[in-house]
Amino acid sequence: MSLQYSSIVEEVMAVRSSAGLFDISHMGRLWIRGKDAKQKLDFLTTNSLDKLKYGKVQYNLLVNDREKVLNWLTSWGLTVEDWTFQSAQIALQGKSAEEKLKKYFDVSGLKRYNLLTFWNVIISRTGYTGEDGFEIYAPVKEGVEIFETLSKEVQTYGLDAGDVLRIEAGMPLYGHELLEDISPLMASLDRFVSKEKDFLGKDEMFSKEPQRKLFGLELQEKGMPREGYRIEMNSREIGVVSSGTFSPTLKKGIAL
Repeated sequence: MSLQYSSIVEEVMAVRSSAGLFDISHMGRLWIRGKDAKQKLDFLTTNSLDKLKYGKVQYNLLVNDREKVLNWLTSWGLTVEDWTFQSAQIALQGKSAEEKLKKYFDVSGLKRYNLLTFWNVIISRTGYTGEDGFEIYAPVKEGVEIFETLSKEVQTYGLDAGDVLRIEAGMPLYGHELLEDISPLMASLDRFVSKEKDFLGKDEMFSKEPQRKLFGLELQEKGMPREGYRIEMNSREIGVVSSGTFSPTLKKGIAL
């Protein structure tokens, strides 16, 4: 994984002004199959799967404090096929993303949070930058070809710029804003938690008011907020920085 291809500022501003290409194959990809797969998965996740229809995309959350994702799902009798190492995942983000991608795939009619399949390639209109864009899922060979083709006409960006972009957009990251002792309500992810359905951990989650809450911060003076920095008011600690950076877009220090 590349931390940078050129400079963080150049890569961030390319996404904000035109488009950027990001290899996100380090993320996990699972196919869930088996008897009663939808019903079981609906019980194990916070958002309602009944909202979905063919071709729709949804952000969802697994809440548990014991097992990690793959082993956790398997223990509930679901057939889990780990597609991570047989596939690539690519993010093409920015206002010019559609123009760049539709030369190769007809995505012009694809709406936000929807997906299309092109043979063995899946393309969703999603992303983690706050911009319009797409995420492409493909077997390794095809994924490499797509990345190499697009990289000839689109600025590639690395993990550092990806982190800045998602902090600017207020997007949480596991290990920072998402931890096993932080509930979705603490992480300001209420919109992905259904009150209408039953799910594992629901009673515990809603049994008491969250004692912590995620906020965005911006510095009024020059500086660089870093993870772990204390936030004080009247000499009393009231919070801690979970992610911080300098924002090239806002030209100031920002944090979650």
